Amino acid sequence: MRDIRIKVVSTQTPKNETPLVTELTTEGRFFMDEGQYCFEYTESEISGMEGSVTRLISDGDKKLVMKRKGIQASAFLEFQEGEKSTSSYITEYGTFAINVSTTKVECGIDSSGKGKIYLE
Repeated sequence: MRDIRIKVVSTQTPKNETPLVTELTTEGRFFMDEGQYCFEYTESEISGMEGSVTRLISDGDKKLVMKRKGIQASAFLEFQEGEKSTSSYITEYGTFAINVSTTKVECGIDSSGKGKIYLE
């Protein structure tokens, strides 16, 4: 397991509106698990999910899984290029179904955890 700095940039583009860009930089950990690239970090107060642990798991190609466990929210989201998936997002206010339609997954990660993952 290796300590790393993780930067997550999210861009939401509603129809006919200016894109909303959110950026998070945090300390985390990187490790390999059965050939999968794993990134893990603890959510901060800023995210509204303080104490939750988020794990991003990449196959190094066209698939990324996000697992989040915590008091405020828990989720399992799957992003696979060209695929649609339905996942559950559990919050203190109830459980929500989330439909994800992933058009692009680009993974450029080396064995030390350096690189970028792009989702669309």
